[in-house]
Amino acid sequence: MIFHRFNSNFVNRSPRRGFALLLVLIVMVLTSLILVGIGNGLTTQFSAYRNTADYDQAQYLAGAGVHHAIAMIEEDNSWRGTISNVELPPGSGNRYSVTAANGDPGEIIVTATGEAGEITRRLECVVSTSG
Repeated sequence: MIFHRFNSNFVNRSPRRGFALLLVLIVMVLTSLILVGIGNGLTTQFSAYRNTADYDQAQYLAGAGVHHAIAMIEEDNSWRGTISNVELPPGSGNRYSVTAANGDPGEIIVTATGEAGEITRRLECVVSTSG
């Protein structure tokens, strides 16, 4: 007589057979969505930081242009003119330009432009030569 043993797991197949695979796929999709969301958030945050840094850098460059023109005027009170495309620091691609022109009697109008990245800032000052 031959006896066969039957494993009850093979005979009674439950309807939950593919549940583990489905659960793994759902977890993978949710994890992927979370990671993509974090990546997009970091990209946006980095872009905002870069724009803010360029904005500040352009403002500082315009200020440097004003100081450069004032130094030229202090050296020679009759100096009026333009200083163009001064790269600061050298090799950075960030530039300033400045113009000094006569304004009302006893005043010089100094206009400087700073450029950093894609941001341009303009600064205008009135320098009094009297007093």
